[in-house]
Amino acid sequence: MLGTMEEYIPESHEEAGRRYSGFGKDLYRQIEQRFPDVFRNLQYYQRMTIQAEDSYAIYNNHQNSFCIQLDPECEKIILWNEEKQIEIGHWSDNEYEDALHFIQSELLYGR
Repeated sequence: MLGTMEEYIPESHEEAGRRYSGFGKDLYRQIEQRFPDVFRNLQYYQRMTIQAEDSYAIYNNHQNSFCIQLDPECEKIILWNEEKQIEIGHWSDNEYEDALHFIQSELLYGR
């Protein structure tokens, strides 16, 4: 889902948390509280070419899969799967609630 996986290296949740402190940095904590099963199945990545400062995570449970990208420069939370995508930024009244709602309604249960 991330494209060419050779451009990414896996990292632990702890490594991702230490490395990333930009916009949307609390999204993973919010997911842990609201969707603990999703949180337990997130795999984190750092891109090695462009946008190396971004945080990436993939969720896959054999029924649903989606990606999370946190972009500190553009100040966006980007969520997508094979069919849907959304970008949430500072223009949102509550970027975390918007992201969690999209995850629940469109990526986990929406068809």
